[in-house]
This record gives sequence, C-alpha cells and structure tokens, in this order.
Amino acid sequence: MVHSAYDSVELLKGCPARIDAAAAYGSKLLLGCSDASLRIYAPSSALPVPLAGGGGGGGDDGPPPPDAEIRREPYVPERTVSGFWKRAPLAMEVCRSRDLLLSLSEWVAVHRLPNLETVVAIGKTKGAHVCSWDDRRGFLCVGRQKRVAIYRLDGGREFVEVKEFGVPDVVKSMAWCGENICVGVRREYMIMNSTTGALSEIFSSGRIAPSLVVPLPSGELLLGKVASHHENGLDVKSKGLKRMQWCWLAVVEARKKIKGGGIRSLRAPYPLVQTVGLRDVHLLLQSNNSLIATLSNAVYGLLPVPLIAQIVQLTASGDFEEALSLCKLIPPEDSSLRASKESLIHIR
Repeated sequence: MVHSAYDSVELLKGCPARIDAAAAYGSKLLLGCSDASLRIYAPSSALPVPLAGGGGGGGDDGPPPPDAEIRREPYVPERTVSGFWKRAPLAMEVCRSRDLLLSLSEWVAVHRLPNLETVVAIGKTKGAHVCSWDDRRGFLCVGRQKRVAIYRLDGGREFVEVKEFGVPDVVKSMAWCGENICVGVRREYMIMNSTTGALSEIFSSGRIAPSLVVPLPSGELLLGKVASHHENGLDVKSKGLKRMQWCWLAVVEARKKIKGGGIRSLRAPYPLVQTVGLRDVHLLLQSNNSLIATLSNAVYGLLPVPLIAQIVQLTASGDFEEALSLCKLIPPEDSSLRASKESLIHIR
C-alpha cells in the first residue's frame, strides 16, 4: 500500500530565532519564537501587506477566506512583532470561527486576528504549561501542575472559570474529547469527566514515550504509545471511522533526535502509507489542507498529493482495494470521474 500521499515542501528556512510554537491562519504562518517575538510569514506571491498597520505596512488586509490554504511556494517575512510575549510561547492555536489567536506563555492570552488586538489575558492561568481549546462550545481547559481548570468564553471578551479539578500528577498533554477531556498524566492516558472531574484510565503510553494526544477533525483522538524500541505506535479512540483518512502517525527517533515520520491509514489495521524523512522536527500541526512540520529555524509543509494521482499510483501497484477506497472520497460533483476510475480499477 506504500505510495506518495503527501509531498514535503520547504516553506521557509533561516528564521532568525528558534521556533517554539506555530499556527496557520489561512495561507499565512504565525510563528512564536524563542526571543518572545511573533513572526508572520506569507506566500511569496502574495502582496506584503501586514496583518496590522505600522512599520511600513499598507494597512489591514482583513480575515482570509475560509478556504485559504497553505501554498506550495516559498514563504517570506511579512511582519515581526518583537516582545509579543514576556517569554517564549509554549503553544499557539488559531480559532478560525472567531478569528482569534490563543497563545500560552506566562498565561493564556487571546488576540483578535488579523490586527492582533489584545482581547484578554487570563491571569488565573499563570504558570500553566498545556491547554486545549474547544472551538464548537467556546471552552478552554488548562493544565497547571496537578490541576486542570476549565474556562468558558463569555460575550466574546471574557473567560469565566467553570470548574477546577485535581489530577494525580503533572498533566503532560490534553485535548477535548466531546464534552470530556483526554489527559496524559505520567505515562497514562485518562478521560476526565468535565462535570465531575472523575478520571477513567484508557491505557499506558509505554515505558519511555511521552504522552501524545492529537485531536482529528472527525472527532477521533490519536494517542501515541511505544510500539517498539524505535517507533511510537498509535491508537485511535473513536466510535468507528466512516471514511479513509491519511494522518501523520509515527515519529522515528535516532539518538533522541527525530529523523522522520510515517503516514498511515486510519482504517484498521492502520497500514503504512508513506515515510517522510525530516530531521529534528519538534512540532506538527494541522492547517486547512496540510500538515505543518517545524524545525528549529525552518518550516515544512506536508501537502496532500491530488486524490486522482494517489488512485493512479495504487492502481498501478495493484493495490486495488485501497484505490477503490480513495475513489469514494471523490466529490459528488465529479461522479462521472469517480465511475470512470472505479470501472478502470475493476477491469484491472
């Protein structure tokens, strides 16, 4: 089943400061750096109009269209905001439905996009080291030492604390799972009831693996665990997958340095689709159309190979079952193309 599902494209290199956090906003890249600056990069083909006026800029270009995507071209600096945080950020996330940038540094701060207006800094989150945002309900959960706090966005400008619960140890990772929260504590994954704080163990992440919780657009969670001496495995917790998806799955280590990753199908038994060689990747995030991999001073985009090209690859290699599975993802408006491809596969 091995074929090319993603192309690895270098988007930018030579960032002046180490990249500690990143987020995508339409076709733009927002980078949180070790010098506490926010650096904004845009596709080289785009006009260099900054997100906010000032510093030789040409004004506010407004929010990007909902379907704006990371592009297959070099990215260039658009704007640098020095001292955007008091210290280097730990995490960043863009809330597209509300055009907000949530970031965790000394505390969780919220800025309005695209002009970076400060909305609120949540003082009670000072000292937090991990957080997760539920865009659908407007809820924020924050891990601080051995405590998990839940906040609700009220009126678009204030966060109201809803609950706070204790956990057995420091929370290393977290993600919303419906109305509950999946947390990585020690080497265990647990589901926390967001109403009562009750914890239910799922399974261990393994002897040496740090807990890794990755939410998927479909509502499932990917949970990393040790599968062998060199490779992190992955379990999918869900009520069942209704379609084929490709997702970055495994991180392969050599002397404690990441040197590549594996892309696998999310349909059991989760076979390997493709191996991508990228050294020293320390952050992976998802944008509208791609995966973004950040190195210390560079960013790569893992951009999907067109569906038809993947179907052709699989058909040529004789993997007809997977080719037919991908045919089901061809949009309804291209039903004639889908029928043609399926017919050719059946003939083969």
